[in-house]
Amino acid sequence: MHVSVINDIKQFEKLKEDWDTIYSKDPHTTIFVSWGWIRGWIDTRSYDWSVLALQPDPDSPYIAFMPVGMRVSRRGRLRSLKKLVIGGDPWSDNTGFVCLPEYTEEAIPAFATFIQNHTKWNYFDMRNVADSRLDLFLKCFPEKKYEIKEINYTSCPYINLPDTWDRYLKDFLSSNTRKNLKYYSGKVMRLKGFRVTHVQADNLAAQTETLLTLWQARWENNSEDVLNSYRMLYKHCFENNSLFLTILWDGTVPISGEAAFLDQKKKIMVSYTKAFNSIFADLRPGNVMTGYCIRYAIENGYKIYDFGAGGENYKYIFGTTDRFNRNVSIITKTLLKKLKNRIPAKLQNLVKSLLS
Repeated sequence: MHVSVINDIKQFEKLKEDWDTIYSKDPHTTIFVSWGWIRGWIDTRSYDWSVLALQPDPDSPYIAFMPVGMRVSRRGRLRSLKKLVIGGDPWSDNTGFVCLPEYTEEAIPAFATFIQNHTKWNYFDMRNVADSRLDLFLKCFPEKKYEIKEINYTSCPYINLPDTWDRYLKDFLSSNTRKNLKYYSGKVMRLKGFRVTHVQADNLAAQTETLLTLWQARWENNSEDVLNSYRMLYKHCFENNSLFLTILWDGTVPISGEAAFLDQKKKIMVSYTKAFNSIFADLRPGNVMTGYCIRYAIENGYKIYDFGAGGENYKYIFGTTDRFNRNVSIITKTLLKKLKNRIPAKLQNLVKSLLS
C-alpha cells in the first residue's frame, strides 16, 4: 500500500472527484468526511492539516482517505506536546474514514501503520467517531508502545423518517408533543408578516449573518474566530450543494433559523446550528423550527433527520432513536513515562488538561 501525504490546498482540490466517488460507495461515511465539508474545515483550523491518501501502488487510483490535524503546545520542561487529531476536529459531529469497502481490511491498518511510523506525535485525539472500523484501526497500536483510552460516548439522536408528514405526526410523536407542535406552528405561520427564506447564491451571506446573529445572542461568549469558522463551513458546503440554511421571519424580524448539512445521495439531513429570537419565546420558535426542518426533510425524500452530536433534552420529544459516537485517546508510552517520572506534579496536571 502506498500512502501519500497531501498538505497543499491545490493538491487537495485535485482529489475531489476521487474523494466523491469513494465517499458515495462507502456505507460508513457521514457528511462530515465529505470533500466539501473537509474543504471548509481546512479553512477553519489554526493548526497544520494533512490528508493521508492511500493507493495500492503509486500508479493506481486512490482507494481511501484519512484527514488529520496536528496541534503543538509548548509548555516548560516538556518543551512541546504534539497532539494529532482526526480531521474535522473540533467542528465535526460524526467523523471517521473514507474507504472503498472492498479495501477495508488493508486500508485501515495501512493508515494506522503510517501514523505510527511516519508521524511524530505524543497523543492522538479521536473525537466523535461514528465509524465501526475504528476497532480495526485501534487494534494496530501495540500495547507495548501505546495506551488506548475510551474517554466517553456522545449521544447522537436521529429519526428514521417515514414517507409522509402525517405519518410522522401520528407514529413518532406523543399526543401532547403533536398537539403542541401543531398549535405553536400554526400560531407562528399565522403571524401577519410570516415568511420563510431558504439559502440561495444571492442570499448566502445574509442568511448566514442572520443565523449567526441569533446564535451569538443566545451564546454570547463566541469570538469572531468562531463565527468565521461557521461562515467558512457554510460557504464550502453551499458550494458543494450540501447546505440547508433557512430562516423563519415575521416581516423583517427573524423568528428562528437552522443550518443543516445535506447528504444528497444518502438522503440524510444533519442539523448543525439552530437559534431563535428570544422575543418570540412564547411561541416555542426552536421547536417550530425543528418541526419545519423535519417536514422539509420528509417532503424532499430524505430518509434520516440527524440531530447531530449531543443529548439535549429537546431532541428526544421528536421521536428519535439514539446512537453513540466514540471518543478515543491514543497516548504514547513515552509521554506517559515523562508524565510519571520527569515532570513536576503541577506540570503533569497542566499537561493532562491539554490532553482532555
